[in-house]
Amino acid sequence: MKKGPIHLPALSARMGDWRYYTTVMRLADAKVWIEFADEVAEIRPGRQLSDLIQRALTKGRAAEIAKYLVGETDHFFNALVVAVYGGEPEWMEFNVSPTAGTRSKDGGDPVPAWARSAFGYLHLTGTETLFALDGQHRLAGIKLAVADKPELADELVSVIVVSHKKTDAGRRRTRKLFTTLNKTAVAVNKSEIIALDESDTGAIITRRLVEEHPYFSRGQVLTKYGTTNLSATDAEHFMTIIKLYDVVTYLLGYVVNSLTREARIELRYVRPKDDELEKHYIRVVDFLEKLIAAIPELKSYFSKTGDAAKAVVKGERFTNRNVLFRAVGLDIFLRLTPKLVEEKGSIKAAIAVLSKIPRAFTNKPYRDVLYSVAEEKILPGRVTLTIRLLKHMLGFTDRDKVQLIKAYAEAIGEDPDDVKLPARIAGIG
Repeated sequence: MKKGPIHLPALSARMGDWRYYTTVMRLADAKVWIEFADEVAEIRPGRQLSDLIQRALTKGRAAEIAKYLVGETDHFFNALVVAVYGGEPEWMEFNVSPTAGTRSKDGGDPVPAWARSAFGYLHLTGTETLFALDGQHRLAGIKLAVADKPELADELVSVIVVSHKKTDAGRRRTRKLFTTLNKTAVAVNKSEIIALDESDTGAIITRRLVEEHPYFSRGQVLTKYGTTNLSATDAEHFMTIIKLYDVVTYLLGYVVNSLTREARIELRYVRPKDDELEKHYIRVVDFLEKLIAAIPELKSYFSKTGDAAKAVVKGERFTNRNVLFRAVGLDIFLRLTPKLVEEKGSIKAAIAVLSKIPRAFTNKPYRDVLYSVAEEKILPGRVTLTIRLLKHMLGFTDRDKVQLIKAYAEAIGEDPDDVKLPARIAGIG
């Protein structure tokens, strides 16, 4: 699309040796004017490594942001940072000074010169090239969202504009700025999402569980900021709040609902109506309560509080080596659930099967596959193999039984010719 002249209201500033302009652009203009570095002449054959100043875009992330813009009326972005070169960009400074009757009432010092000269328009002729240095996924989301919902076109986004020079020195300088922006940017972590996000359905339900539900609001959940997993010596808590959020999110997407990828994204970025949110909460709670009721050790733990509950954790985690009292074991059980629901026809029937699966790390299939008995520790990188072995034990046909035997033999340190897969679990129809 052809670009015509544009006047952008802006503030002029300097930091370090960078002169920059803080402005706003209509989303429609950002869609047209701002490009990605791999789309402009700066990315030339044979110069990819030296000129590359843009991270590869992830289509899925752009779609998530577009969904957020389209679906949430209270959406908001921080500023994009873009580089400009070519054409004839012009800074048109205002002559700003307080008029009579508008001076500060306390009679303070007059507005300093640096502040008076900061206001103006940044005029672009239409021949300039702008490309994103920071905010490329947001830019991609804007382009998708405006195409999907044209009424977003007149909304405004903050844009910081810096000058780029088409020389080797200029490219190095711009690359340095790009890496600085991206290395120093701090992504919102899960603790902040769980505590504050009013759009993410998983976060909303997690907060409600730890605030209201007796199974999760009486000290069972460690709510320490930034802590994903319990320490190896924790004998007090069942899980962290981040792990509970992961459990809730997985249940929403794959177990209590069977959602497409697009629908799972929507649950993260678009808050459901209150009645739908309540249905999601009830489904999650119903599954968790049914699972806990079906497994005696879980029922014993969640029916107790205080020292009595801590005693159950200590006994199951450190004496009985119960897989469900470790995050990895809970993950495995959950990842088995969708297949069982599909095969058995209901969540209730799937949970009945889950209750028959071995739950001691010292038993097959975990022994020396997922858990080293000699070293008394969980072995990394073995979750997928463990799930395949459990599916075999549940009567499912593996896609490559010979390869499964070989992988199992390698894990336990034996010859494949001497190894048999773990026996099927009895009592499962």
